[in-house]
Amino acid sequence: MASKTQKKPAGEPEGLTFVEPHKKQGLTFMMLPTDRLQVIAHQRKPSDTHVKKVTASIERIGFLAPVVVVPPADAGDPYLIVDGQHRFLAAQALGMKELPAVVVPFEVARKMLGLNVEREPNIRERSSVALSIYRELVAVEPDLPEDDGQVLDSIEQAHYVTLGLAYEQSGRLSGSSFEPILKKCDGFQDDPLSKTLPLREERAAKVLEADRAVKEIAAALKETGAWHQFIGQQIIGYANPLKRTRKQASFDETFEKMLAKLEELKEKPEKVLGGSG
Repeated sequence: MASKTQKKPAGEPEGLTFVEPHKKQGLTFMMLPTDRLQVIAHQRKPSDTHVKKVTASIERIGFLAPVVVVPPADAGDPYLIVDGQHRFLAAQALGMKELPAVVVPFEVARKMLGLNVEREPNIRERSSVALSIYRELVAVEPDLPEDDGQVLDSIEQAHYVTLGLAYEQSGRLSGSSFEPILKKCDGFQDDPLSKTLPLREERAAKVLEADRAVKEIAAALKETGAWHQFIGQQIIGYANPLKRTRKQASFDETFEKMLAKLEELKEKPEKVLGGSG
């Protein structure tokens, strides 16, 4: 692995540049003060339990895995952590003054945010991260097509953006129940991001409308004593027009049919108990 001492920017720590062996990207290794580090806003909420486990691990064997950071825009700004927030929080708890860090370009960091595997994120966390990255792309490159490789590399699934917008409106959304449907009808578009963001806001509103209908039907069934823990999934399964569809479908047609089916169930909620739709 080739390496050389990086030329030190004014006011910044010394670094050692090296070539990453697979993609042959030039990266930099640094020892950074913990007070110059900050977790990037796109990261999902940390787990207190995991922080405690990492703290115990560091106490036993030391801090062996560097955090991954984005360089500051200006001298004196913090280095933003894109991988290793639990290690960073554990180091803070232990009073560590500096940490080993690998500095990567922001283009690499953006791709990493969707691949962080320190802890398997749930669908709400994936959606929140996807939406944050999406909004940043809209702000920086509004004319970029949504199906451009830069977007595809940064956001794992298009429907996570739709769900992220829906979760902002309702934290009680059952996103995982709608995900199998969205996977078949909510793909990336070939329009520019400036146009697709309003489109995704409209789609989020449709998901929320369906979610409200499902909860209303479930409440009616509960009054009859027919409620059970998975009644929401059963209602969505009954109303799902794509159960036998393998090809990518139209979002608008799918939710038009689904909402119509849910309206029927509002009138006769017991129909969901009699079999599939």
